[in-house]
Amino acid sequence: MTHRQFKDRQGKTWDVWQVHPDAVERRFSQRRGSDEDRIDAAERRGGLERRSEKLSRTHVAAEFAYGWLCFAPAGEKRRLAPIPEGGDQADDETIEQWCCVAKPVLRRPSGSIEGAGGGAQKLP
Repeated sequence: MTHRQFKDRQGKTWDVWQVHPDAVERRFSQRRGSDEDRIDAAERRGGLERRSEKLSRTHVAAEFAYGWLCFAPAGEKRRLAPIPEGGDQADDETIEQWCCVAKPVLRRPSGSIEGAGGGAQKLP
């Protein structure tokens, strides 16, 4: 599902799309290997930085690390993670049910947002 629109039972039109945080830092507590393995790997790398450009990275909550559905009419936004299976073939009724259980995104004056699942995050 790249982008889709549906009308809910109240007649409100919603835009729905998938968000994949490819350029977003996915660092959270569940990592492969031990601390010693990571230290050894860092020491072996050495030398020049391999990245050609420095990217600004934004942290996302672990529940959003592998993507989410974003639901948005004018002035409101909701997130549903993880992305449900079969989203491409889902009918409007199913999409509306997902929208009802999606978490509202609360906007903060500082330009950051807070999902119902945790602390403030920068907008991706």
